[in-house]
Amino acid sequence: MWQRFRKRVTSGGHCGLSIGDSRIALAHVQRQENGAMRLSAAAVDRRANDDDWPGRLEQQASGIQFGRTPLTSVLPNGSYQLVMVEVPDVPADEVKSAIRWQIKDLLDFPVDEAVIELFAMPELSTKNDKSMAYAVATRRSSVQEHIELLHDAGLSLDVIDIPELCTRNIATLLPQDADGIAFLHFAKNHGTLTVTRQGVLYLIRQIEKGTAAMDGVSQDDFARTEMISKIVLETQRSLDYYESHSDNGPIAELVLAPGSNIGGLADSLHEELGLTISSLDLNGMFETRTAMSTAEQSDCLLAIGAALRTEPRAA
Repeated sequence: MWQRFRKRVTSGGHCGLSIGDSRIALAHVQRQENGAMRLSAAAVDRRANDDDWPGRLEQQASGIQFGRTPLTSVLPNGSYQLVMVEVPDVPADEVKSAIRWQIKDLLDFPVDEAVIELFAMPELSTKNDKSMAYAVATRRSSVQEHIELLHDAGLSLDVIDIPELCTRNIATLLPQDADGIAFLHFAKNHGTLTVTRQGVLYLIRQIEKGTAAMDGVSQDDFARTEMISKIVLETQRSLDYYESHSDNGPIAELVLAPGSNIGGLADSLHEELGLTISSLDLNGMFETRTAMSTAEQSDCLLAIGAALRTEPRAA
């Protein structure tokens, strides 16, 4: 997405960093010649007026050298808007400008303050001749504040990415991706559903409920059941949209990210949608010094996805 290219000596691999409301996570992925991937990851609490979080992260994830490894950081949830748009039929150098005015009434801040990036979507069906893309819009000041936060921490940034593309990076490594896979991840305030097939991202949908909402109704059986039903319905509608607009065939399996089987969601998804439902264990994807708990995997998921970024970067 947003890139700040620079030359640096690299120790190999790629780092990802995610900054949440309560936790900051770092991941380092090294791809081995035999195809295996070595992972180091850690998360620490985000404290008020805490200037020492980089040091605490390095202590937790020993051996990772921030300054010597390419770093992708993830924009925090809530700091950007993601809008699907029809790409206008204008010269390539005018597309972003046209998109800017196309989405200006959909933003919750003045369009003049927006930084906009696009990533094109593949055609779902040969019957559809419209080119679609996702527009990522964020305040210019939000990007600058994010860069300054990392700069003040002594970190030099290569790329800023968004959570949806980080979860995409993980989903496309799974063997189920060959035939098409739905991947569902829940953060504190919302969920993200992606559909990928053979390494290509076809669909992103955000689900309004997150782990905080589920925690809030955990003691109320009726409220919990109602919330799970809403999540299942949103998931079904998203997959129905994909299948009705796609020539790829239906999705047969949905994978839940670590920590996302909230309130018995997996059983409800299987019963209502008839899909194979599995829960991802990152310990089976990576070589690690010690096995990661489900909570650790959940805390570090976006950072790991950011560290898996493979798009070409300047030298």
